[in-house]
Amino acid sequence: MKKPTFVIAEIFLSLVLVASLAAVAVLAVDLNTNGSIIPPEMYGGKTEPKEESSAPEKEESSGQEASQVSQVSEASVKAESSAVQSSTEPSKAETSEESKPQKPAADTVSFKDKLITDLPEGQTSQPSELEGFISDYGFSFDNLFCDHLIVVDGAEGGSAEVYCYQKSDNGTWWNIMGDGEKFSEKAFIGENGPAYEIKPDSKRSPLGFYTLGQGFYIGQQPDTTYPLFEITENTYWVNDPSSANYNTKAEGTDNKDWSSAIHMIAEKEAYKYGLVVNYNTSSIKSDLASSIFMYCGNAPTEGGIAMSDSEMLTLLEWLDKDSIPMICIMA
Repeated sequence: MKKPTFVIAEIFLSLVLVASLAAVAVLAVDLNTNGSIIPPEMYGGKTEPKEESSAPEKEESSGQEASQVSQVSEASVKAESSAVQSSTEPSKAETSEESKPQKPAADTVSFKDKLITDLPEGQTSQPSELEGFISDYGFSFDNLFCDHLIVVDGAEGGSAEVYCYQKSDNGTWWNIMGDGEKFSEKAFIGENGPAYEIKPDSKRSPLGFYTLGQGFYIGQQPDTTYPLFEITENTYWVNDPSSANYNTKAEGTDNKDWSSAIHMIAEKEAYKYGLVVNYNTSSIKSDLASSIFMYCGNAPTEGGIAMSDSEMLTLLEWLDKDSIPMICIMA
């Protein structure tokens, strides 16, 4: 039999260990770090990235490019250059990603009025499907340091389903479409599926939990207080790994130091509405992908998450200036 002093010491050490793990979990989602991935080991994922599909070498004149990415010409319009930052989320982003050419969209209609924007009366338990999603990664509801969560459940071939959840003041989450209902049944991710670390041109989406950065739009501004930037003729997203501005948004080319960038206005259908996914943004690595977005699309992507125009508009209008949103991309 153990002596009382040994038992007390074991209890004390156990409490210290639990407190340390809790502190690590809090640090894992520091929203001020511009959305670093929660380390895979924190949610039961593999610490090694999945095997990447073979990809061609980058062309000298371009960084990782998608089928809809436009190259910056030497005769680009001069304008004031700046990486415009949101007051709540920096506007850095990740690997050029686009779906196959989009069909011209009809007038977009939001369905925000159909969302459940308050905790349903009488609901006291957590959504069972959300509990299943996060438990797959070794998470509990205490580990979700956000109040708006988008879950993207990917499948083979790049198809995906999307669920959206909101958290009440008392910590209870609810599905904004109704218990067990999907926000989107026809969404898309990278055509080669997700991976923990995605390389340029891998055609994969980043697996795990990430914060969301600014929203963006072309044309009519969405009815939301969530931080947005308008895409203009001078808006570029730098995807040249050799540039000091890699993975950032630039307005104009006065201080251009890149050989390739996405001219965002050229993607009028894809970037009509979108959101920046904060992958490879906290400590930018040139060998990892850039410009991972949620955007409008109807086919498997180069790495982003695509859904219909109406769904993207509704997501932007669901968020507001006080939202702390995250996305979970899973397989």
